[in-house]
Amino acid sequence: MRTSRGSIIKALKPGQTSLGIEISDSSIKMSKVLLRDKKEPLIQTNITEELPPHVMEEGRIKEPLRLIQTLQTMIARLDSKPKHVHLVFPSQLVMVRFLKLPDIAEKDLAKLVDFEMKHNIHLPFENPLYDFVKMNGATHKKRKTLKKLKKVPVAPTGKDSFLEAAAGKEDLGGGKGLFDDFQEDEPKAETAIQCDVMLVAAPKDMMDQYLEVMDSAGIKLTSIEIKALSLFRLLQRISLIEWKDTFLLVDLNENAGDLSIFNGEELKITRSIPLNFAVKPDITSEVKVSTDQLFAEFLKTDGDFRNHCNDLAHELERLMNFYRYTLNNRNQEFAGVVISGDLERMPEIVLFLTERLPIPVHLFQPTIPFEQNSASSDVFSMYAVTLGLALRGAES
Repeated sequence: MRTSRGSIIKALKPGQTSLGIEISDSSIKMSKVLLRDKKEPLIQTNITEELPPHVMEEGRIKEPLRLIQTLQTMIARLDSKPKHVHLVFPSQLVMVRFLKLPDIAEKDLAKLVDFEMKHNIHLPFENPLYDFVKMNGATHKKRKTLKKLKKVPVAPTGKDSFLEAAAGKEDLGGGKGLFDDFQEDEPKAETAIQCDVMLVAAPKDMMDQYLEVMDSAGIKLTSIEIKALSLFRLLQRISLIEWKDTFLLVDLNENAGDLSIFNGEELKITRSIPLNFAVKPDITSEVKVSTDQLFAEFLKTDGDFRNHCNDLAHELERLMNFYRYTLNNRNQEFAGVVISGDLERMPEIVLFLTERLPIPVHLFQPTIPFEQNSASSDVFSMYAVTLGLALRGAES
């Protein structure tokens, strides 16, 4: 039997490497993964580099030169150059909304979304870049990732034509309540069959700055993605939860948290909330303190930690109640919460939420063999976002 030259070459190839990059206010994380046909991905490298104070603030680049130098240092530490590189854009700078639009072909739907962006949809920033994903419908082609953000001149008219929207930051929507944008103003008469469309928008000036930094660091990006989709891609791989149910994905760092609700493969809500887990006691001071003072400081710090955990639990409860009752999904029960992040006391946060919430709470960790050159499952949740990004592979 003859075998084509191309198939022989493909069989001999070890696979393609893919790199995921996440930049937060305090650090840069990278995960390099070898993607192989008919085999589990091989995690080759997970690395983190702390950023000096004030290089990044709330997702905004304040000192681009320091950021470029750190990125170059980290890339130099990789044993080989990755073929594909993916970046997660900071959630604080992204607006995600869900629209109800006529169920038409994606090509025609793009024209309709363009019209809505130009005339009807309010955005909290000017000169946006945006993309959309058609989540369902009769003419739905399965695409769960964003393609290329496009620019459109927005001309706000004071009228909001969409029916539902996913909350981003609390100040989105011109000072409305936290979840006001989700609610319908008036019941609509039944018209043509509709579909759900996820719209993602970001300020062009911020996006351009990130692209310039990456280019200056010698990094050629394959794609830019939002955090919720990266986490879901990893969740599908590790089978930690029945992802066909309704569930929450939560990613935490010292200053912010991302809360996302999925129903099956469809992202329903995603939003970013401020956190304050960065507060630490100063016990390294040269000033002498008594044992009683140290113990009092420890109790205060532990009390602050539990208060922050309580605030997080409250936000999760609010979001779940809003999804079920305000958005009229009473028949859907939550299967659980899956948490990732780089906080030192992650196991304690999981334990607190397990005691507080009426649903199972899991830490992101592999339940099937996930090959890796180094690192352990203890840091798997720390790199969940970058691993999910890297699994995107050749998708642009």
